[in-house]
Amino acid sequence: MSDNFMDEGFRRDESGWLGQDLRVFPTVGSTNHVLRERLKEENVPPGATIIALEQTQGRGRLGRSWWSPPGRGLYVSTLLYPPRLQHAGILSLLAAVALTDAVRRITNLTAGIKWPNDGIIQGKKYAGILVEAGTAPISWAIVGMGINVTGQVPGDIAHAITLEQAGAKKLTLELLWQALAHDLEARYESWLVEGNAGIIEAWRAYSVTLGQIVLAQGPFGQFTGRAEDVDEEGRLLIRHGSSLIPVSSGEVSVRAPDGSYAPSSGAG
Repeated sequence: MSDNFMDEGFRRDESGWLGQDLRVFPTVGSTNHVLRERLKEENVPPGATIIALEQTQGRGRLGRSWWSPPGRGLYVSTLLYPPRLQHAGILSLLAAVALTDAVRRITNLTAGIKWPNDGIIQGKKYAGILVEAGTAPISWAIVGMGINVTGQVPGDIAHAITLEQAGAKKLTLELLWQALAHDLEARYESWLVEGNAGIIEAWRAYSVTLGQIVLAQGPFGQFTGRAEDVDEEGRLLIRHGSSLIPVSSGEVSVRAPDGSYAPSSGAG
């Protein structure tokens, strides 16, 4: 990775703290990794952001790779210093809500969220979010997003879409970043004052998972049930028989009524 970076076009055109410390690279392995390494070496201000025009080692949840071709997507990681110890789960939902706010506002597309934080349009995934957190030297969290913006997703990548494919017009990476930075900052500041309730309410309104039959898989094994709600910590509550089971990790796939995988639901 080159030490040379440029921010022309991405520099925020308004007041605000998120993204004021901004570094834009032509290519990196992973934006989350770059920001983590910087955090180890120096005092990094809140809102510091790394944007890459290409990732060679982009990562999603559960160790999956993320399609990150040059100039086609927004690959961005932002550093936050949340005051609460139990914050990673709710920040994941908060980031998904902020992204959905931004995409709906600037594209007029009906974007939604698959639990916990996949961006969904027209039953397909256009964005993934990875939140990493730690407590040294102080409580920190890095919110990483990979957003498919322009061009066509290769046919061998199932159930994925770009915003342009979904119908977004004249959308640039710079315009999307400006909108995302504004809405992520606004949602984060509201959360600091109001707590989790507002984020949970907005997440419910954007959810494409609630009310669906889902297959949950993880360290707990696997089971099928109906996704009924999320609790105050952002855990998905799944009705399985007479039990309401909270799920905080693992994979949750939406299922068709016959029990088969339902790609139109937007499950990734």
